[in-house]
Amino acid sequence: MIGSAQHDEWNETLSQGFAILLGRPLEQFPQATYAAYYDCDDLAVELFKNGFDPAPLARGEIVQAPFETIPELGKLLEGWDLDTPYWSVDLGESVFEACVVEGGAQHGVPELDSPIHGKDLGRILIERGLTPQEVYRASPDIQFRAHTDGSLFDAMRFVTGTHRGPDHLPPCEPDWGIDPSWDEKLAAVAHPGLRHALRHICRTDDSARSHGAFYRGADDPHFGGPRDVVASWRIGEGQAFKTVVQLP
Repeated sequence: MIGSAQHDEWNETLSQGFAILLGRPLEQFPQATYAAYYDCDDLAVELFKNGFDPAPLARGEIVQAPFETIPELGKLLEGWDLDTPYWSVDLGESVFEACVVEGGAQHGVPELDSPIHGKDLGRILIERGLTPQEVYRASPDIQFRAHTDGSLFDAMRFVTGTHRGPDHLPPCEPDWGIDPSWDEKLAAVAHPGLRHALRHICRTDDSARSHGAFYRGADDPHFGGPRDVVASWRIGEGQAFKTVVQLP
């Protein structure tokens, strides 16, 4: 466990690293609510195809390992990502949307043809007696929302995989394939573990296809409509994305 003084020092170190990524100190961003999302199309389709109890969605549960009320999600997260299995996921505020045009309407849930929160989708499925398997061919996309305190700092902790503290930082392996411009900028991060963890998610386009992630800056990877994106990362060849969004 981190003591109070160490905790403050660690948070200052994180703030320094995040400011480098974002191009300015966190305090210069608007006072607003910020959300962290993880989006993986293939995982989402598998989750619906395998089936799950919609009641935790309807209740707006916040779940985390070992994901007792929705174990299917825990298993899939472990297979698809290194950090999100350790997220606290807000099922009620996560966002669902059919990727197939009018796919929701074709499978009894027209509300799914527009972005809908998990708590509303869960309630609709229960009320209409529908199972996730019955709507999976609509190819539902899910933006899993991390349970944070709403600050930009906390959202950045989750998307960068630094939310568990300095003892759980991912290594930068392999130690090559880092985008040269980010490698130079991140050299200013004093904490070696954090420096390497951030380098790992600032790889070149090619390197990020197999390792770490490709930092996209404020570019929005989602095609569902305009959002005020602060930072986003592409994982693999685009199978998944992590995004920080300023909410309206």
